[in-house]
Amino acid sequence: MLISTSMLERHIDWFAKRFELLSLDEIGLRLESNQPFHKPAAAITFDDGYADVYYNALPLLKRKGIPSTVFVVTGLVGTGRPQIFDRFYLQLRILQQCRVPLARTVVGALKATGTDSARVKAVACTADMPFEVMTITLNSFPQEQVESALALLHEQYPLPPKELEQMIPLSWDMVETMHRHGVTIASHTVSHCLLASERGDTVREELINSKKALEERLGAPINHFAYPDGRFNPAVVKAVHAAGYRYAYTNCLWRDRNFPLLSIPRKVLWERACLNALGTFSSSIMNCHIHWLFDRTDRCDHDHSERL
Repeated sequence: MLISTSMLERHIDWFAKRFELLSLDEIGLRLESNQPFHKPAAAITFDDGYADVYYNALPLLKRKGIPSTVFVVTGLVGTGRPQIFDRFYLQLRILQQCRVPLARTVVGALKATGTDSARVKAVACTADMPFEVMTITLNSFPQEQVESALALLHEQYPLPPKELEQMIPLSWDMVETMHRHGVTIASHTVSHCLLASERGDTVREELINSKKALEERLGAPINHFAYPDGRFNPAVVKAVHAAGYRYAYTNCLWRDRNFPLLSIPRKVLWERACLNALGTFSSSIMNCHIHWLFDRTDRCDHDHSERL
């Protein structure tokens, strides 16, 4: 969703010259047993389970013989229903086109669904920009409440079907086909809710039910998990451990000292991530990304502490 096939191939070729491209199983086993890597290792992963990975990335990876992993949101597989953040962002863009105040309208929808008025203050104070309003709302409320508010907004401002078609998830046939071709299928929860914003029982259900659904469909153990949007805290990490996952992945450098294999950092790359001022691919910029030189190492933009 964030990168063209041609740029993805450019990234993979860059990695292949400098790293040993391994599956997450191979990397996990070496980390678990403290076996040394004779050459720097990397893994190619895709989050969320969009159908475009099947249509565009899988043929490229098969042609090059590159292992990969897809983290699947099991509750959306085969439904044709886009992710909540895709629908939310598109809804806000439509409101913006209609010159409707974003934050105030979202606050009104949240209140209409019975949300505690005191909790909407963070949204009300947000700048009237789609991404900011969406981010604050998703971080502040359980997904069930956000879905109820979105349903109200959708009644007044329907979403265009053609744009939603670009965001459809994988089908189970696609998931099973990728699994047969050696792609590691892993969990990304049932609904892509932000686990640090949910109740403990919801977190457990999301982790356990996603793992169970994949194992039943594929007949194979599911050992890998990726935190939606990289958001987690110590309680969430413990829940991931209790659910039986051996490895879990973030998108920042924050590590859980008690469960280092359940907080393995990943780097997000996109279409223009490694372009220079002339708009061409830059090996130097890619190298800076891979070594986290553009990221602050003293803190993370996400809050990984326990909420009181």
